[in-house]
Amino acid sequence: MPSRPTLHTVAAAAEVSIATVSKVVNGITSGVSEATRLRVEEAIQSLGYRPNRLGRGLRTQRHSAIGMAIVDPSPTFLADPFSTNLVAGLANVLSTHGFGLLIQGVKPGQLAQSLLVKRSEVDGLCMLTCGTPRERREVVRLLSSLGQPLVAFQEAPSPDAPDTCFVRQDDRSGGVALGRRILERGARRVSLFIADLPWPAVEERIFGLRSVLAPAGVMLNITTCDDSRIDDITRAVAAHIDREGLPDALVGQNDQIALAAMKLLKSRGLIIPHEIKLYGFNGFAFSAFADPSLTTIRSPAYELGVAGGQLLLERLDAGRFSITERTLPVTFVPGESG
Repeated sequence: MPSRPTLHTVAAAAEVSIATVSKVVNGITSGVSEATRLRVEEAIQSLGYRPNRLGRGLRTQRHSAIGMAIVDPSPTFLADPFSTNLVAGLANVLSTHGFGLLIQGVKPGQLAQSLLVKRSEVDGLCMLTCGTPRERREVVRLLSSLGQPLVAFQEAPSPDAPDTCFVRQDDRSGGVALGRRILERGARRVSLFIADLPWPAVEERIFGLRSVLAPAGVMLNITTCDDSRIDDITRAVAAHIDREGLPDALVGQNDQIALAAMKLLKSRGLIIPHEIKLYGFNGFAFSAFADPSLTTIRSPAYELGVAGGQLLLERLDAGRFSITERTLPVTFVPGESG
């Protein structure tokens, strides 16, 4: 029976050093050219080499796993399209480099007692959390105190968080873009519907909207609803219209709210955008089913996950984050609804 291929045999076949093969196996890119990486990967495939994960873990003190804490009271926290896309991007880039992703949904106030904090053996951490600014800062502070590198998604940078990189999208500019569109369309009374959970992205979107609408004297009326339930959204929209009258424009903090509102408005015989203008946020694939087409802001949620994963892997390689903050742009998507 032929002997099992080793790092030595792969290195000999690719005509590189053992250290270079080790770098390629561990997904480390520094000091390895693209041509060399391809040559090593070809040798690995032709020889049928499989790395000894246990031995590698003992040598490097790595577990080849990243932990992800999502602080959200909903038991269906991964059903949210933003979270789903972000986690997909993160998991895919980690998997490509031989890392697994341990995801734990945590109810607010229970993170300190979670398995991820108390007993989990991971090489780094990521987080996405709802809550007030103070509550979110406490989550960042707790996770950054564990002595592992941390990627905080959708959070503003904090000086109290060592070894942390903050990765977010530019929700404020998205709010500004929608605000400008609303003004261009002549709306004077605007109703914004948001989830009944505080999220940092929504705070930024509201700030952006107000920064444009308020100086123009446009009123922004905010109503909360359970954005995971279409019947709750439609009840909230119906009650608001019955109580306050029909606004000139209705904005959903996300496309789910906007599409549910569209269904309710059309059931009442209202013509969009002639009688009321409608706007969403996030621009995920399902929003393409809207009729009329939805004016929205496209979110780079998947790309956020990819960026966070790459930055964390680079940190594990280099020993420190190359940057402590990265902000990805959002994109205005004009539609027929407003």
